[in-house]
Amino acid sequence: MNVKKNPILAADLLTHETGQFKWRMGVRPLNLNNWLIVDDERGADLHEIRNLIDSRRNQVVYSEPDAASACQELFEEIHFHLKERTGFVNLEVEGRSDRPAIESARRIVQEDLCVLQKRPAGWTMTACAVAIPTQWHVPSKFGETLDDIHGPVPRYGVDLSRPMGIFFDRLRPEKSVWRSNFTLTDDPNLRLIPNRRNHPLLHNVTKDNVADQVLLRVEYQTLRRLPKSDAIVFTIRILRQKIRSVAANPPALASLLRTAFNFPSDVASYKDSTRRYAELVSEWALSNGLIEDSDIH
Repeated sequence: MNVKKNPILAADLLTHETGQFKWRMGVRPLNLNNWLIVDDERGADLHEIRNLIDSRRNQVVYSEPDAASACQELFEEIHFHLKERTGFVNLEVEGRSDRPAIESARRIVQEDLCVLQKRPAGWTMTACAVAIPTQWHVPSKFGETLDDIHGPVPRYGVDLSRPMGIFFDRLRPEKSVWRSNFTLTDDPNLRLIPNRRNHPLLHNVTKDNVADQVLLRVEYQTLRRLPKSDAIVFTIRILRQKIRSVAANPPALASLLRTAFNFPSDVASYKDSTRRYAELVSEWALSNGLIEDSDIH
């Protein structure tokens, strides 16, 4: 795969949901050639990510002792993927043996990494290297189960807790999957701190400039079961695209607005900036004839 010639845009990864709102896993089969995305942002992304690891290591890297073999297997899979599927050959500088394997792996990819293993309490995050989360507090998730990790998400217990546990139990190494999740934000940074979730919108963002001030931020998420350790790897790659660029794909723009307007009140509050920026984006798009009201309501 050479995504430098055929770049993947954030809007390309939006999934189209219809009907009454419900959290869904929404997974799709993953071609392992597309497991890790390498693009022209690699140099800038890795520079920022490595600085974040160096300056906030205790907030980024976590690994339980009995997760060591799973992390080493993950590092080897990443190393193989980058060398064999994308053509990178000089990875040893940042993949040093004196670092924990999960950290070495994180330093050579643009994706955040989480390792989950089955424990008596359920699937548990036993290792991670998460430098660029989207508005969640990483250290509070160290060593927690899927249910505890998603505790703040409204309706998770009803919609996803049991289906997700069953899915993790049944996932097989030969059946990797991907899914996506989106946010509308005025923050161009890779790392979005949690307390931005419910901040007031910027006063200088208006209907007239929202297309250039607000970005669609998509998490491209993959799930793979490692064959040797039996751990499950969850990767999160951040893709960002200005709304004006998204508008070049009117069906994608209409789809994300329909989804945002379909949030029930508790989810709208949880995804506060997304729901409120969707109002401005829709005003801009409607006033410029890019979409019709019937496309989004």
